[in-house]
Amino acid sequence: MCGWLVVPKPVITRLESFMKSALFVDFDNVYSGLRKLDPSYADRFARQPLRWVEWLLNDLAPPEHAPEGARRRLLVRRCYLNPQVYQRYRPAFSHAGFEIVDCPSMTSEGKTSTDIHMVLDMVDLLQHQVHYDEFIVFSADADFTPVLRKLRRWDRRTTVLAIGFPSAAYRASADLLIDPDLFLRDGLGLRENDEGGLSPGPDDTLSITPGLPSITPGSWSAAGLAAVSASAYTSGGLASGDSGTGHQPMAAPRLVNGGNSPLPDVDTLVARIRAEAARSELPVPCARLASRLMGEFPGLSPDWLGQGGFRRFLESLPLDPLALDWSGSGGYLFDPERHTVRHPVAARSLIDAAAWGVDAPTLALIRSVHDATGVPLLAPRDFRALFDAIVADVAEHPFQLNETGKSVRDRCRDAGRDISRESVNWVLRGLLLCGHEFGQGQDDVPTLSYRLVGNLINLCRREQVVMDEGAPGVLQRWMSGKMGE
Repeated sequence: MCGWLVVPKPVITRLESFMKSALFVDFDNVYSGLRKLDPSYADRFARQPLRWVEWLLNDLAPPEHAPEGARRRLLVRRCYLNPQVYQRYRPAFSHAGFEIVDCPSMTSEGKTSTDIHMVLDMVDLLQHQVHYDEFIVFSADADFTPVLRKLRRWDRRTTVLAIGFPSAAYRASADLLIDPDLFLRDGLGLRENDEGGLSPGPDDTLSITPGLPSITPGSWSAAGLAAVSASAYTSGGLASGDSGTGHQPMAAPRLVNGGNSPLPDVDTLVARIRAEAARSELPVPCARLASRLMGEFPGLSPDWLGQGGFRRFLESLPLDPLALDWSGSGGYLFDPERHTVRHPVAARSLIDAAAWGVDAPTLALIRSVHDATGVPLLAPRDFRALFDAIVADVAEHPFQLNETGKSVRDRCRDAGRDISRESVNWVLRGLLLCGHEFGQGQDDVPTLSYRLVGNLINLCRREQVVMDEGAPGVLQRWMSGKMGE
């Protein structure tokens, strides 16, 4: 008598994919760039590295061509700093798991060997027996451009954070350029306040079940921890049943995918997506949005509520008046009333030469400067209105980058000039990064426009843009609103 051997079907589970990543932080470069914008930004970056490292791991979307749904596994964390200047920040990075490479000043001008140390370490890891999928570089130093290109030739992904105005070649050599605004808001935890500015979030505390006492560094004691542990148990936070105190354990959420993830309804998802667009001053990259939704609702991917893909999923939702633009890399979600989606090709047609009062050579100069630096393509009258608004605002209120940016944008709108927050921020940051200090008695239109033009000239020289001797004067007339006079 023969029988049949029944072979059970294999259980197929979706294995989460990981990218093996290495992080290299040029501390001096990032810290000094943030300090020019706001000293509190630099201090938060230096004292709380674990906060933005967790953001890198859990929230930042992967670069292009990474496996779908891939998460970072940060195998290497290296921080390069000058111990003669920044020794006080060493403990914070050490506690965040960083290897710290001392790069003291090598010259009387304070030049360090950070860039060569970082490049050698990257090349060394490129030859390592572990295949590193992604190299993350925190620096705006254009010296890293050749190594980024080398990494690309070896089919490695590169992600870059550059505070300031990185060169065009540096930007183009990276697979993912981290938006500085995104890093400030989400990486450093600077949340938008009611006035639209960025302000620090709450101090770090150990997260405790709601209703329990919070633990702060000053309360770390054996008795205190024992009391919290007992309270957590009796409140149902740790108990598996009724503790006898009248508290019941929390109900488990409804699960999908074999009991792995909570399934949100459409209204919840639409509300979450609208909130993401509402709090962003720029169009929201769809890759970032997908990463966040997957992190909050793991049951969504890869099915996306039966749509089979993220694009179809988004297009199936009732998101009006929000809109989607898929012409750029990865696509963007935006609010037509607040956001402007920039297209590199279309941007060249934004100049109305007749309305601006410019001739053909001047038009060519402005376009070449825009292509090299990213300076906003504003009409001369709009630039003048922008500078007038800056002067008026800093005369009435202390300068603070984000609060001033919002106020200036609102003043321009009140004056009938539709100037985006992105353009306002570009000008304010350009002034800060070229060394202008607001509130020192030099906040007038001639000085501000002169200094911004000087910054443009330096950026163009770096990009090897050839200009004649009259170019600074032409740019000065453009930005001060005197074109055609």
